[in-house]
Amino acid sequence: MNDSDQRITRRRLLRSAVVGGSGLLAAYLVGCGGDEEPRVNATPAVTPTLAGPGVTGGSTPALTASPIPTTLRWDRLDIAGAAPPPRRDHSLVTDGTSIFLFGGRGASGELNDLWTYDLASGVWTEINSPNPPSARFGHNAVYSEVDSRMVIFGGQAGSQFFGDTWAFTPDADSWAESEIPGDSPAARYGAAATHDPSGRLIVSHGFTSSGRFDDTWALALFTSNWTELARKAERPVERCLVRGVWDSGANRFLIFGGQSNQAPFLGDLWSFDGASWTEIDFGDGPAPRTLYSMVYDGGSTRVMLFGGATADGATNDLWFLDTQENEWSQQSPEGDAPSPRSGHDSIWLPEARSLFVFGGRGEAGDLDEMWRLFVPFDE
Repeated sequence: MNDSDQRITRRRLLRSAVVGGSGLLAAYLVGCGGDEEPRVNATPAVTPTLAGPGVTGGSTPALTASPIPTTLRWDRLDIAGAAPPPRRDHSLVTDGTSIFLFGGRGASGELNDLWTYDLASGVWTEINSPNPPSARFGHNAVYSEVDSRMVIFGGQAGSQFFGDTWAFTPDADSWAESEIPGDSPAARYGAAATHDPSGRLIVSHGFTSSGRFDDTWALALFTSNWTELARKAERPVERCLVRGVWDSGANRFLIFGGQSNQAPFLGDLWSFDGASWTEIDFGDGPAPRTLYSMVYDGGSTRVMLFGGATADGATNDLWFLDTQENEWSQQSPEGDAPSPRSGHDSIWLPEARSLFVFGGRGEAGDLDEMWRLFVPFDE
């Protein structure tokens, strides 16, 4: 174990390595560009609150007061007061007590606003820090608990693609662009990303107007330098609109699906051990898709995948991947499920056994809903 590993406790690992999100973006059926659909704000009138599993009335949730669930269940959270406007292709990360939402795009175009959702009170607050990154969508974001920063990379605004790296430090209420010497990934959006136990941001694949990528890079957050990985190894086909998670049980990076030059929707699963890529065979699994959300539950060594865009349109299905057996299983939670959507993002709170989902694009347009999925421990 190296010095960086020793600085990360198991609790920090579960938070830092698996709860960061990476905003993705809407696309044409083939190609990773913008869409032509009208942007319509969609805010359903029914807003049940959540104080615990199965509770649809009362105050907003306090995680310290919520019992550990005994059944898999969806609930929509009641949001009181100000809240982020509807959007898609944004990012969510968490430090374990708050959720941080950055950017995306909505009715007004590309966004660079920053919001925090307090998990104890259920209240959103906009953070107006000076000198934020330029507005963008389809960027990647992780939260590094070791140095208490949200780190974002890349993204797109209009015809411009970004290859910059920024960090927001909540304690200082400040943004700072990272000046990183040497080689670095080309500008891109719609890439897969994760935070690994050694303190690195890993970014793979993605797209610009020049085409899609199949390269994989690691940014050492302690030393601020990029390194390209697996230069000569077999790689998953070039793709974008893809998610990634760090599987701490098997010490590997996982990606699923996305979109390639040959196929508008992919359904393959790949793992990366730091040196080489391996395709994982499985039986029944999620339909090929893009623009889904995906997180890792270290307590149960499984991946949770929700929603996304498929050949049949947006979906709201929920799948669990047993990372020890490499087998997918579709889930049927109790409660009313979120409507079909794509371009949303989600984070995982291991102590609360809860998956939080925000935003996305549904049939009526961009969404501003917050949903919570209670996930019991396996029997």
